[in-house]
Amino acid sequence: MHFVAILLTLCTWLGIGILIYFLFAIARFYERKSGRRSYYQAFLATMVLFGLGLIRYLLITPSIIGDIWGDGLRFAGGLILVGFGIFLLRLMMGGSQHK
Repeated sequence: MHFVAILLTLCTWLGIGILIYFLFAIARFYERKSGRRSYYQAFLATMVLFGLGLIRYLLITPSIIGDIWGDGLRFAGGLILVGFGIFLLRLMMGGSQHK
């Protein structure tokens, strides 16, 4: 049962990592083609924080909640992801005219 919990945790976070990587690639592409700063490196920071949270939770599997460090890493990664995701959306939709 312990192996199944680890496998499910890895699969879930792999999917999340792939989605974050797509946001990173979109932001990098947009910055290169438009010349406007998109701060695409922030998505890498998010991936690192989620990765550290994943490692933390893999060490205490089968739990997926309740660890203050794991939850803190996921919370920080989520805040960065939401903030820069909204920033990227507004930038690409023309809401921010700064160069």
